[in-house]
Amino acid sequence: MKHQYDGFNWMIRLQKGESLVENLIKFARQENIRGGWISGIGGALSVELAFYDLPAKSYKIKEFDKLLEITSLQGNIAWVDKDPVVHIHGTFSDANMQSIGGHVKELRVGGTCEIFIHNWFHDKLTRSIDDVTGLTLLDL
Repeated sequence: MKHQYDGFNWMIRLQKGESLVENLIKFARQENIRGGWISGIGGALSVELAFYDLPAKSYKIKEFDKLLEITSLQGNIAWVDKDPVVHIHGTFSDANMQSIGGHVKELRVGGTCEIFIHNWFHDKLTRSIDDVTGLTLLDL
């Protein structure tokens, strides 16, 4: 992973084979990112996507072990207690230009993955469990 900082925002480039979510969590901890908005593009060798079943209060997970184009990644970084949490949704297309999407549990980078993080400079952005939905929601 390579990165640059302009005093407010981060640009990150992940290399082929690196894990997106794992590396972003490490990076948030290492750079003490208090919170931020994530967007990105690139390619994936594999991706694990999830869909949240609201009535069941659980995720349905599906793995795609094939070369995919990352057409869009959107999400955020916040904290639960002392741990950074990366919440990302993504859309992807295959060689037939067919799209899939969902909550990104993990992604293994293909050719590259270029990530932009817009910093949150207010108090630390945090999450806590919501009893109604079962989700860990932003504390705003």
